[in-house]
Amino acid sequence: MKPIALCIVGCGAVVADLHMPVVESLQRKGAVNVVALVDNQKDRAGRFARKFRDAKVYDKLDEAIQSKPIGLTFVASPPGLHAEHVLAALNAGSHVLVEKPMVTNSIDAQRLVDASRKKGLVTAVGLPRRYYPHVAEVAERIANGDFGPRLTFRYREGGSFGWPVASDAVFRREKAGGGVLMDKGVHALDVLEQLFGAVKIKGCRDDSQSGGVECNALLDLEYVRAEGQLQLSWDQPLNNGIWVSGEKADAYLALETIHTYRWREPKGTWKVLPAQKDWPNSLTPNGPRKSPSDYYQCIGLQWWGALRAIALGEPPAVDAERASQVIRAIESSYRQSQSLVLPWLSRPEQVTSQKLHWRAAA
Repeated sequence: MKPIALCIVGCGAVVADLHMPVVESLQRKGAVNVVALVDNQKDRAGRFARKFRDAKVYDKLDEAIQSKPIGLTFVASPPGLHAEHVLAALNAGSHVLVEKPMVTNSIDAQRLVDASRKKGLVTAVGLPRRYYPHVAEVAERIANGDFGPRLTFRYREGGSFGWPVASDAVFRREKAGGGVLMDKGVHALDVLEQLFGAVKIKGCRDDSQSGGVECNALLDLEYVRAEGQLQLSWDQPLNNGIWVSGEKADAYLALETIHTYRWREPKGTWKVLPAQKDWPNSLTPNGPRKSPSDYYQCIGLQWWGALRAIALGEPPAVDAERASQVIRAIESSYRQSQSLVLPWLSRPEQVTSQKLHWRAAA
């Protein structure tokens, strides 16, 4: 099979730290051939161009599209530009893999869904936690009724923001769409959709004030068979993990250790169980499979999933339609958002904080 001509849009920290090792491996294996690197700072793209013999550097996607045929466009530009870049690629006849969040609002999400359908092209979305073995296995156990008919859950994920960003786009609502909820929350809500199905947002509280984005968010969520709370933070460590409880069993899934989970039945003790779910990691229809042990390996499987969707017609783990459900959930959360209570503030300070909340000031 001829390598798929690949264009990479956005050559910042996400590509450098998470995706470039995978792309280099795919190039060596003959799965892709990087032919275009797009970034408005050409020196950033130039760092990667030296790795790929046929790669040319452009500062605009339109120039790359017009210069040569492209089979797959990987969009890793700031989220506020995703819709523009994905639509340009689809209209040029290129399949797409887009970093999360797919877009920053539901209108653009539907535009991408419609364009993908109209063009008959793949739009895969970068949500690699779909490849967490323990999440996939617990999702199967929930579907099989192993927990019982009704479940409760807690999902916590927090820590000090330390990502080596290449610009301030992630901290600007007009460019990123939001803060920790648009960043970590996209992953979390997608995992919860995998576990429980479609979500209804019952409430949202965050600490964003006018002119900024939230560092902390607390959501009350309801599903057909489950209800619980999602807590996210950019500025404080939390007891990270997912707790799922039912009348027949309880489970705990650590976010860092993805190949095991803890399981307990009524009156029993906690057991550590292996999670061995695996996925294809080649373009061979019945070829080798891999059970990932860390986040980076999940990113590799995500790339193989997108390539197999193009080459073999298999559905990607997350397509534009599925990703749009997460965007709508986040949009619903922001519409309902109220000021998060900060108990260490005095009463007058709390009143002032509530008045400065971004929704109150809108």
